[in-house]
Amino acid sequence: MTAKRLSLAVLAVAAAETLFWLYTFYYIDHRTNPLGDGLEWMAEVPMTMIFFFGALPALILGGLGWWFRWAAITGALFAAGAAIADVVIWTEILGEFAHKTVH
Repeated sequence: MTAKRLSLAVLAVAAAETLFWLYTFYYIDHRTNPLGDGLEWMAEVPMTMIFFFGALPALILGGLGWWFRWAAITGALFAAGAAIADVVIWTEILGEFAHKTVH
């Protein structure tokens, strides 16, 4: 795989990660209890950390990958790590929102 194709793949995955991060705000906003304490928003902390420490470096390195092959490879590792972390954290978030209390 050439450096340009790898860079495009990294940029596509990192852009998808960014859009997913933005979607999580919408998802949580539409599922919070309006009379609750707002702690549902704490779910955004790990999602934002994944964005800033995984997807954002992947976007930057994906752009640099046009000139440096090592940047594209490193960006691919960041993007893959962010994708795996998103799946793990998102599964936990969905489990928390699906939790129904028994009366």
